[in-house]
Amino acid sequence: MPDSFDLLITGAQVVTGATIGPATLAVAGGRIAAILDPAARPPAAEVIDASGLHLLPGLIDTHVHTRHPGIVEREDFRSGTAAAAAGGITTLFEMPIAKVPANSASGVQRRVAAMTPEAHIDFALYGGAGHENLHDIAGQAAAGVVAFKTFLQPPPPTRLDEFFGLWCTDHAALRGVMAAVAATGLRHCFHCEDTPMFQALQAQLDAAGRRRGRAHAESRPLIVEDVSVALVLTLAAESGGPVGVVHCSSARSAQLVADARARGIDATVETCPPYLFFTDEALDRLGPFAKCNPPLRSAEGVQALWRALDAGLIDYLGTDHSPFLAHEKAAATDDIFKAPPGLCGLEVMAPLMLTAVADGRLTLTRMVELCATRAADLFRLTGKGRVAEGADADLTLVDLGADWVYDRRDAITKSRDNMAIYDGVRMRGRVVSTFVRGVRVFHEGAITGPAGHGRFVRPA
Repeated sequence: MPDSFDLLITGAQVVTGATIGPATLAVAGGRIAAILDPAARPPAAEVIDASGLHLLPGLIDTHVHTRHPGIVEREDFRSGTAAAAAGGITTLFEMPIAKVPANSASGVQRRVAAMTPEAHIDFALYGGAGHENLHDIAGQAAAGVVAFKTFLQPPPPTRLDEFFGLWCTDHAALRGVMAAVAATGLRHCFHCEDTPMFQALQAQLDAAGRRRGRAHAESRPLIVEDVSVALVLTLAAESGGPVGVVHCSSARSAQLVADARARGIDATVETCPPYLFFTDEALDRLGPFAKCNPPLRSAEGVQALWRALDAGLIDYLGTDHSPFLAHEKAAATDDIFKAPPGLCGLEVMAPLMLTAVADGRLTLTRMVELCATRAADLFRLTGKGRVAEGADADLTLVDLGADWVYDRRDAITKSRDNMAIYDGVRMRGRVVSTFVRGVRVFHEGAITGPAGHGRFVRPA
């Protein structure tokens, strides 16, 4: 143990694994150097009194679409990672979609070079795996991607460049894609919706003049997701590689994954806060500003997903942060099928889940498992996701007693209008400070750390 430390955090209730208790936390060289008796006050360059607060490991957001470098009016990596810091997130996983997609080793390297100088927090990068880039999959793994992503739907016709090498709708070709990813040993994650089924349902609704609000959810019922998940799990039994279902909105899909795990398949489930906190009623109220894929579900579907989470069928959470500008969403008010899908959510990840803790829906330690620890373990991020000696000093100080109402006008993301679904929502619990490797990057509503502090992280 060093004679003095860079930072001392005193007075907080510290969440370490399954326990919560008072401690003094000492940081040196960007790592947690010691967890000491709460009365200990060794020499330190900086001392922060966190009395009345809880100290959590920094959250990990496994599902982010800043799309940097891309359309900067929507988001860039500086604004996106700043928004993440405000949400208590210290590491995010960026998806491969961008004007420079992560679909080859050079694509990964170009994106990392563009993102690193802008990053307030640490970040990992998904690689793209599709029928167009089979021979580039191994190179992306060598370049350091954390996992692979495949869309099982065709891309929008206007965004073919962003999605090159990221999608596959042919089942025979998908076998080859999954075999190539399995050979890397990295997790292969999927956007699971059955294309022929939702296209047929959408065409029926469109022909009937049903093009607003909840028609979007009706075009993509739970079975659209469940069928696609079943396909992935069936092929995973052959490929033998680890797989993951992302932004799961269906409790039945989560059960399918649990059943596959019982048969020895390495499969995981991610869900997103909107599927736990909002119903398809929001589609009628907000139209395109509540559109995401898969869609928001009925009240019964939301409760079923909570039961799946309570039963341990959900492994981790990601926000699926997807920035779009107000005019891009509003232009499709009369035809929701033409609206771009996606909601923003980086800044509300911690407040929403702390609200669930306040409501008794889950414990604080379970929240930490869902939002940090489990993702770090599954994606092999050494030193992330836990408060422990030797771990990175990625920390989130929260006030469990804060009671406030969200106002999207205060958001850091450039696409704050795409957070309309959260407007007026009562939150209980607030992020006070966020630390990345011992540097306070967010405090009391303001970014305090420099762009460029964040680092690209690779799986062990």
